[in-house]
Amino acid sequence: MTRLSSLVALVAALSGLLVGYATGVIAGAEAPLTKEFGLQDQNALRGLLVGCILIGGFFGAIFAGAIVKHIGPRRMLILIGVVFAVASFGMSYSEHAWPFIAWRTLAGFAVGASTMVAPLYVGETAPPNWRGALITGFQLALTMGILLGYLANLAFAETENWRLMLGLMAVPSLILVVGMIPLTESPRWLLLRGHKEVAQRVFRRIAGFDWPPQEMAQVLASGQLEADWRDLLRPRFRPVLLVAVLLFAFTNLSGIDVILYYAPVIFAEVGFDGTLGPILATVGIGTINVLATIAAMWMVDRYGRRPLLIGGLIPMAIAMAMMVPSLLFEGAGWNAMALVALALFIVSFAISLGPLPYVIMAEIFPVQTRGVGMGLAAAAAWAVNALVSVSFFSLAATFGMPSVFGMFALICVIALIFVVIYVPETRGRSLEEIEANLVAGKPVRRLGEVFD
Repeated sequence: MTRLSSLVALVAALSGLLVGYATGVIAGAEAPLTKEFGLQDQNALRGLLVGCILIGGFFGAIFAGAIVKHIGPRRMLILIGVVFAVASFGMSYSEHAWPFIAWRTLAGFAVGASTMVAPLYVGETAPPNWRGALITGFQLALTMGILLGYLANLAFAETENWRLMLGLMAVPSLILVVGMIPLTESPRWLLLRGHKEVAQRVFRRIAGFDWPPQEMAQVLASGQLEADWRDLLRPRFRPVLLVAVLLFAFTNLSGIDVILYYAPVIFAEVGFDGTLGPILATVGIGTINVLATIAAMWMVDRYGRRPLLIGGLIPMAIAMAMMVPSLLFEGAGWNAMALVALALFIVSFAISLGPLPYVIMAEIFPVQTRGVGMGLAAAAAWAVNALVSVSFFSLAATFGMPSVFGMFALICVIALIFVVIYVPETRGRSLEEIEANLVAGKPVRRLGEVFD
């Protein structure tokens, strides 16, 4: 791994930190926002206050695929940083609920675009043996952003200064913009735009060796085939689209969004009282999330994608099942079980469904549909994320919180079955090798295998 490829991954990961901060900071800001905007008896609007960023994320991911094809992932990440900064200022100066929702939806556009563009950029510049770890760096930055959001909640909990909680997001936004300016563009994007000599020089700087001519020829041949979202519905590409979309759908249906966005509400349900108690417990969960994701970076290119997904989903299902009686019954023992269950879920998620959908998404789409395919997969993630987050208060009020967590446990079991049957192992394979298997008609489950 070269210094440049590491630097590209590090700076691009800042967009992940912004995604985490923008989505996580609402956990502690929701209560003072609700109070200031007078939304105590408006559950639907409270849900929209939280979930509007996810609606924006859906559209950001959809349109990012088309935009990045024309301007390249590097310039797209600069644009994303600018949008984050503008939205941050807009939210912090909002005086009413609907302007706040509009600015937060704009932030969501940058959030959704980041989850598609950053993994694409890193995936196209990382060596195969380090690709999983470097893309997982995006998820690590995301979890660090969530933790920073929780720490901002804690810092301003007594004063309930939600404006500063949200305004601080402008700082890493501007760092992302400045950091991306001197970096190089993706060599694959440069090659497809006709800059062959520049692409070869960039590849040599990133990889440390010359770009094999056969791989360049394959990229050019594949890229000359114009593609749009309809091509992904054809029999050849449909299986990889389904794998990417359903992995993200299961990620957001597993219960992670409810835990991350409504952690203080959940901790209040299991016995943490006062203003600081639930937020302190939330910070603890955020810290566990970061530490487990660091472990995932080390594990993903050593043990592979499938073993981590399977090994993570089993305890995730168990943890969600443990939450059901913990919420049904009262007492210190049940409260302790809830804490153990939440910690177990976060650790298991952080080494499996947290980073790996981003890694697999960046690997399995062929070059001519990569931007569009990753955009659709990320959009599906944010659509499901928005559905779960916006409806949480209403679902909990209608069916009860124990039933909601029981549903999450069932979804984790279904996700486990899906992974066992359909998800390929792509560890150590180049993007061109994976694409060659897809073009040759190999089943999606076997895309990472070596064939004679």
